[in-house]
Amino acid sequence: MRLQKLLAQAGIASRRRAEDMIRKGEVVVDGRVVSELGLKVDGDRQRVEVGGRRVRPEPPQYRVLLKPRGCLATLAPSAADSAERRTLARFVPDLEVGWQVVAPLDFLAEGVILLTTDGALAECMSRGGGRVPMTYHLKLQGKAGDAEMARLGRGWKWEGRLVRPKSVEAIATTGKNTWIEMVVAESRPRVLKAAGEAIRHTVLKISRVRLGPVSFERLRMGGFRDLTKKEIESLRHDAGVGEP
Repeated sequence: MRLQKLLAQAGIASRRRAEDMIRKGEVVVDGRVVSELGLKVDGDRQRVEVGGRRVRPEPPQYRVLLKPRGCLATLAPSAADSAERRTLARFVPDLEVGWQVVAPLDFLAEGVILLTTDGALAECMSRGGGRVPMTYHLKLQGKAGDAEMARLGRGWKWEGRLVRPKSVEAIATTGKNTWIEMVVAESRPRVLKAAGEAIRHTVLKISRVRLGPVSFERLRMGGFRDLTKKEIESLRHDAGVGEP
């Protein structure tokens, strides 16, 4: 197995980040600093170390967590966790696993977030979610009808590229506000807020109810569960990643 692949499978970093670590001489194999890419290693017979800690290839882990509003989507130890500014760290009892937060949401947004040690999947979904379709419930200010839904269905521009959802549907209205369901391969809330701007309606609330095949059902806020084998296979297929 190539060294950078072993680091990714062990949850140390994404494949790309692992390559940077090797180039910088941060990886030691059998007591020797390695700086060349493409080196093949046997993780069971050879001793691979990063920061003085031995690295062993382990089956990647996958977990879905239901993020509450008013919570930072980070597990970084440097991020202060307090009653006023919570982080995901307070909901994850096994931080030592080395989880990566995939498809994070803004502080005020809520919904499903993926935690994984699968470096390849994390890298594929690191820029807006890649090709994985995500289902959102968006609360728009004002009344939005069929014309606005059709306009959103044609897509909108974000940083010079067209963002086109798979489907858009109004699901409820109070007269003052409208709830819509949108399926789009995009994880960045700023891009969703731009959709509201395209039809001159402010996005008041963002709730992600499904990430690929993974839904929020049977989860309380802050709760989590491991993904099923079928969900993992479907998610990796949508992301364009091979077998884990």
